[in-house]
Formats: sequence, C-alpha cells, structure tokens
Amino acid sequence: MKRILTFVVLMLLCCIAVAQDWANLGRFSDADAVLAARPVKSRVVFMGNSITENWIKYHHEFFDRYGFISRGISGQTTPQMLIRFRRDVVDAGASTVVILAGTNDIAGNTGDSTPEMILDNVKGMCEIARANGIRVVLCSLLPAHRYYWKSAQDKHPEIVVPQYNSMLKAYADAENITFVDFFSPMVDPDPDNLNGLPEKYSKDGIHPTPEGYRVMEEILLKALAKEVKAAGRALEGRTLTLMSYNIRSGSGMDRRRRYDRVAAIISDCHPDAVAVQEVDSLTARTDRHDVLGDIARRTGLYGTFAPAIDYDGGKYGVGILSREKPLRTAAVALPGREERRTLLMAEFSGYVYCCTHLSLTEEDRLSSVDLIGKAVAKFAEGMSTDKPVYIAGDWNDSPDSEFMEKMKEKFEILSDMSIPTFPSDSPRSTIDYIARWKGNGLAMGSGKVPDTYVPCSSMASDHRPVVVIL
Repeated sequence: MKRILTFVVLMLLCCIAVAQDWANLGRFSDADAVLAARPVKSRVVFMGNSITENWIKYHHEFFDRYGFISRGISGQTTPQMLIRFRRDVVDAGASTVVILAGTNDIAGNTGDSTPEMILDNVKGMCEIARANGIRVVLCSLLPAHRYYWKSAQDKHPEIVVPQYNSMLKAYADAENITFVDFFSPMVDPDPDNLNGLPEKYSKDGIHPTPEGYRVMEEILLKALAKEVKAAGRALEGRTLTLMSYNIRSGSGMDRRRRYDRVAAIISDCHPDAVAVQEVDSLTARTDRHDVLGDIARRTGLYGTFAPAIDYDGGKYGVGILSREKPLRTAAVALPGREERRTLLMAEFSGYVYCCTHLSLTEEDRLSSVDLIGKAVAKFAEGMSTDKPVYIAGDWNDSPDSEFMEKMKEKFEILSDMSIPTFPSDSPRSTIDYIARWKGNGLAMGSGKVPDTYVPCSSMASDHRPVVVIL
C-alpha cells in the first residue's frame, strides 16, 4: 500500500510539473527579452496557433520583408494565448498585434469551448492590448469542414466557424477594431466540402498551402498599410543582416534542449545569414537529431552543415543558415588539440559568409589566422565577380589578445567588441565576432559604421548572439 501511495504521489507531482507551463510561457521568453531590449516605433506581432507558426516556416520572406514577429504555437487555444499574451505581445514591444485564433478551441484541443467562451478570451487579449496602446487586427477563422486529428466528427466546424466569425466581426465593428476576413475569399464553393478550404489552399483542410498563405498576405497587407509603410522606412538603406550564434546544440542555461527557443531568437532578428557554432548532427545526446536541419525548418532558412569531428555516434561542427541557397560551399580543417576545428565558407549572390569555432588553445588560434586568410583568398578566386567576404563565429579570445590583433590585420571587425557575449546569463567576455575580409579591397572603411547589437538572450544557449546590419 505504501509503495502504491508513493507511486501515486510521484505521478501527481509529474503531472503538476508538466502543467506548470500549460500556456508554454517559456517558448518565446528569451526571444521576447531580445525584442524588449531593442524597441522600435513599429513592431507587428502575430499571435496564433500552428497556422501562424507554419506561416513563418513556409514563407519567412513575408515576415523578414516587413520585420513581422511570429508568436504562433501549434495546437494552442485562446485561453493559453490569453495567459501568454502579456509576455509575448506587450513585453515584446508590439505596436500592433494580429490575432488569428480559435479553431483549436472549436476542435476541443483543451476541452469543449463555445463560441462565446472563445470570444471572451479574444476580448481579454484585445483589452490588454488596447490598455497598452497596441493596435489590434482581428482575423476571421479560416474555413474548416472537419478536423483531421479528431476521430469523432462531432465538432461541426463547418457550422461553428461561420457562427464564430460573425460574432467576432460584430465585436470588432462595435469596438472599432480592424477586422480581416480570410473566410469569404478562401472558402470552397463545393457543397461536398461545406465551408471548408479547397485543396489548392490546404492539403489537410486546416493548414494553408503556400498559395493559401499568399492569399492571406494580400488581404492582410491592406489592413497593415500603415505598418508596412513604417517598415519600409525602417529598412531603407539596409542591404544585409548577418548573425553569429553559438547555440550549444540547442542546450540552454537551464540544461533543456529547446530548438524552438533558438529558432525564435534567430527569426526575430530577420537575418540574411547566420553563422552557427556547436552544432550536433545525429548524435546520441540529441537523440539522433539533425539540429541544424530542425532549426532551418523552424526558421524557413537553408541549412549548410560542416562537421569538424565524429562525436557520440554522429557528427559535431558548425553551420550556416541562409535566406538564399548557397551557390557553392567549401570546408577547411583548422587546428584544435582538444578537438579538431573547421572553417565553413558559403558563396551567395552578393556576398560570401564564413563560419568557424576556434580552438581553446592560444597556439592553435594563432596558427589558424594564416590558414583562414589563405582559405578565404583561395575561395574568393572561384568567384566570377568580387564580392564582400564576411567571417563570424566563436573565436574563444578577447578583443585585445594577440590573436585578435593578428586577425585585425586581415579582417575588419564589424561587431561591437565592447559588448560581452559570454556567458549568456551574466556576460563578462567578448569572444563572438563578425568581421569583413580586407583581401579584396571591399572592406567598409573608416567612414562607414554598421548597425550592430548583441541580443540579450540569456537562456537559449550559453552564448549571446551577435548581429550586424549593413
């Protein structure tokens, strides 16, 4: 009997531990802190479920172009969004919030919900937003004929979704809130798919295809005309955003391996390319996970991996995430007596980006400088036209070191060396950098200063990322 009681108590404690973050407040906590530390006049945050989460995966250009922020979490219902609304919208510095939520409530993902209950939760989000001076854009639910993940088809979304949309529009009209109708232009006219999405807009009847998202974007951009104009002004003169991030293979300061946290921080910075260090590929400690591939899928970027060593049944090395697919890549071995190192180089249409994670041993770092210089010069010979060449990574040395002095002879440091990047929870050392090669005469020169910052990410990894905007 005592053993049974002990087992029951342990099971209850486990359930309580799991339920403590029912709303998944931790999903974007680090990314929200990054945004809060870098306020802008116009910031549009999308609050939603898997439809919003998938949006940035399948068409990240839409978010990058206008600086939009995604706060979608697959499977979530409006009570969960209401709980995390203050943190993921208000604290993230939103000036406008786009709310697309409620279909999972109708499906009963967290229990039965009436349209009135869903609307109450949405009203709560709107009230929080307006109390904090945030403009609200309410979106209708997309057409839905059935929920494919529900074996018992007793929810009747083909009836309830239009009912809820009518209630939502009435509320929006009464409160002078912008309402966006996705339902009418996307609904299937086929009576056998009553109030559902046609196949061209969705393969599973719920989640949009790329063509479906394009229709949604055309509709939504009209409602966000003011924000789009502000985004255009903010992006004037910006040609390239580079990022460097030692991700510790997704293992945060809390020792939890969360690729979604890393992906959210990367997405919110809207980079053209990211130099990524400490990347596992199919190792036992990551449960045979393709870490870079996972983050690439979450961010909608291309992933290029370069192994440095065999490790734990898989590979370990560096990678580059990029908006463009690389034209060509190359990897060169670098010294590292504690572990071998590598330099990954990738050519894109207008530039070259290189990533490396240098040795903990000073002698190895010093000998790497000439090797890097020669490798970059050889790689540049293969280009049909001169392009700027950038290099980034965790170089494991301080700005005033002998190694960095040698690097500065060949490379112009673009990132702010006065801002520490390690350890992330209480940074004391600057060891992560972004630089430009001087070898082809395309360095910036003393008269030009890039916009550079260190996002205050304190949990997703033991390093903070570095961003340079050119």
